[in-house]
Amino acid sequence: MNADNQLSTERIQLPTGSFSLKELELVLNALPAEISFIDKNDIVRFFNSKTDRFFLRPQAALGKDMRFCHPKRVLPMVEQLLKDFKEGTQDRAFFWRESFHDCFISIDYIALKDANGDYAGTLEIVQDITNLKKLEGTRDELIYPAKKADNSL
Repeated sequence: MNADNQLSTERIQLPTGSFSLKELELVLNALPAEISFIDKNDIVRFFNSKTDRFFLRPQAALGKDMRFCHPKRVLPMVEQLLKDFKEGTQDRAFFWRESFHDCFISIDYIALKDANGDYAGTLEIVQDITNLKKLEGTRDELIYPAKKADNSL
């Protein structure tokens, strides 16, 4: 069996189930959000593949210090939240931006900790919450969202 076939058949075992590598990739890319992971040393280790990203994440960012991936104007704030996460004084930071590419987006930073409570990295989740802000009442019927037009001719 070649290495590619082996990767496609091996299961990544988690406490609550398992995925093949391909299944895990599909799940992470299907999430209605941009997710990025930086390790405990502030190195960008992962981001999901979204075609409609709010923040550019070039492949070249992988393996690099996260400081090279943030605009200078927000870098002091990001460095402070990472410091607070590492010291254990904070576990989460939540921001939002109105009128960002005609969307209302949330930006959520979550400190990841191992079973001993030691800092293991940070998860960044960016999500368009424009439609969520408009929700009212209850919807418990099956209604599918409109499909995007296919402009690939």
